[in-house]
Amino acid sequence: MRHEVKKISRIVDELTTMLLKDDTNEVDFKIKMDPNQTVISIVDYHSRCDEKMIERLRDALSIERQHEMEEYYWQLAGESDCDDELTLVGAMIDEAKVEMIDGNLTMELIRYR
Repeated sequence: MRHEVKKISRIVDELTTMLLKDDTNEVDFKIKMDPNQTVISIVDYHSRCDEKMIERLRDALSIERQHEMEEYYWQLAGESDCDDELTLVGAMIDEAKVEMIDGNLTMELIRYR
């Protein structure tokens, strides 16, 4: 469980960094953990993301989860400013939903146990 918490924390950290770099003014994160899955819900209020950015998010977060990569994730993610971290987040989750609703960017990420 300890490693699972660290993985969830790293996913949230990467998404927080991405949103703050894009001049987010208000963002909410909700993390719900149960025995079968973890759901991370994110709302970027009054988002400045355009349709191209939303599509890029969908693509990066919708890749197939890669269990074997999780052990190396921490070294791969590092602290660089490139978009590769978003792809790594996609490899750490099982499902992603990205939508713009009433000017708010919403994301729901699911990670099965």
